[in-house]
Amino acid sequence: MTKKDFKASIEAGIRSHDTADKDRFEKVDSVLANLEAEAEKQRQAEEPMPSKTLVVRHTFSMSDSDYALVEMLRRTSAAHGPIPTASDICRIGLHAISGYSGEEVAAAIDKLERLRPGKRS
Repeated sequence: MTKKDFKASIEAGIRSHDTADKDRFEKVDSVLANLEAEAEKQRQAEEPMPSKTLVVRHTFSMSDSDYALVEMLRRTSAAHGPIPTASDICRIGLHAISGYSGEEVAAAIDKLERLRPGKRS
């Protein structure tokens, strides 16, 4: 074998290995892309779709001490995540007492200070 043929043979071997490596990497990339796409589809299927809840605007009165309690709860929870709104705090309270019996709700209402509706004190 001459020196020229040996060099050409080595170059041809390197080119064929490069082509084979590129093909392998393309196959791996396509498999990984399919796995990522499947994982994303599964994540989306597991995530609950946000419900289109009708939002009702309503006003109500609360005492200064109750509002101070809402603000204290907002600041306390802000240390552990996003700052909730006063509405969020009130909704949390509603969900917390939703499991109470009628007697428990009545007892909790009896403990509240009575406010004059719609009047500023």
